[in-house]
Amino acid sequence: MENIKNVEIIEDLRQSEEYAQYMRHIGWKVLNIPNPKIQLFLRKIGPVGIVKIQRTRGELPLDEIEKKLKENHVMMCKLEIESGSVEKFNKFGYRLSSWPLLGTKTLRVDLKPNEDEIFKSFKKDCRYVLRKVISGNFEVQKNNFELFYEIWMRSAKRKGLWIPSHTEYLHLIESFDKNIFCITIGNEAGALVLLNKKTAFYYYAGATESGNKSDLPYRVVWECMKEAKKKGCGVWDFEGIFDSRWSNNGWRGFSHFKKSFGGWETEFPGSYEKWRWPF
Repeated sequence: MENIKNVEIIEDLRQSEEYAQYMRHIGWKVLNIPNPKIQLFLRKIGPVGIVKIQRTRGELPLDEIEKKLKENHVMMCKLEIESGSVEKFNKFGYRLSSWPLLGTKTLRVDLKPNEDEIFKSFKKDCRYVLRKVISGNFEVQKNNFELFYEIWMRSAKRKGLWIPSHTEYLHLIESFDKNIFCITIGNEAGALVLLNKKTAFYYYAGATESGNKSDLPYRVVWECMKEAKKKGCGVWDFEGIFDSRWSNNGWRGFSHFKKSFGGWETEFPGSYEKWRWPF
């Protein structure tokens, strides 16, 4: 299954109405371009603003985007496309950014085969670990969102990482409603998954030190994949792996973990930015 390409047309969750609703909740204004449909997220900083445009498909209407930027006194715009030509960007003043907001490469797994076939597509070491942890006496819970947040907080504190506030987290759950679920294993590991157009996005995950030692994140991913498949998803997206084009060596460890589940890699052009200062 490593050579499968374009199993499904992927429409990124950042262009979904659910994500737009979440962004409104946390203080961003959503600007829309109707044809092709594109969402621009605007954050005002006093009289000026910043804009991010994420994971659009096809050619961008840069002239229409420029009108929106001028109307809203935007001093900086970052855009991250999924596909399409980047040749026009220089003409409109965009340059390749050294700090992308989203992962510039991801790993996707085909969920359309039956569970046995999906399991067999995982790498040998992954299958071995899964057989071991599945036989263990660990409680699996679905949609215990508060428990997942507690695990996630403990994981982030251990690693010295930032996570969104509990209020922002609740806004995300509210906004995605039926297109969100979480799986927790015991009180030690879990993941939060967002759904959009038959694609499941491995959005947030965490594990305690004990959970990692017990290899529980492997079972979390497998249980989440099975749940996503039950909900009609045909593709699993791991939401980012290490990309040698960027010096983010901290991603190497979890990228090795993700790659043990097989799948195929998808590479994006990167992040482009434009500064409009002074206006």
